[in-house]
Amino acid sequence: MGLFDQVNKAVVDQKQQKNYGDILKQAGINIPNLWVQDVNGTVTIAGTVPDMQTAEKAVVALKTQPGVVNVFNLLEMEDLTSRNIKMKVITKSSNLNIRKGPGTDYEIVGKAAHESQVQLIKRMYNDWYFVRTEDGTEGFSSANYLQGI
Repeated sequence: MGLFDQVNKAVVDQKQQKNYGDILKQAGINIPNLWVQDVNGTVTIAGTVPDMQTAEKAVVALKTQPGVVNVFNLLEMEDLTSRNIKMKVITKSSNLNIRKGPGTDYEIVGKAAHESQVQLIKRMYNDWYFVRTEDGTEGFSSANYLQGI
């Protein structure tokens, strides 16, 4: 791809991002730090939302757009560190994997022991939490294995 093609692609990408941002604004959705990318009909959205309802509304608004086949959601909830929310690890008996990203495809960066506590830092839209373990390891864990205390 030549330099002109790269510049042209960047302009098209910016227009797509701006259009998706406008679509969300028209739907009454404001997402700080909005980032949107469309690759062959798969739209990836990231940013910070105040609650789950806003995230769900954004996904629905994007899914209804012509040419959108799938929406990959990387929206995250606001930082909850100051609330000092503790979660209990509720795995059956094994340690909970702490991962580099919100999904099982991401590398494991640490573990939290069965029935130990972690601090909730952020809720991710796709049922993953960003947590801090008792030894200070930070990463992502499935919400299915954590319970509020």
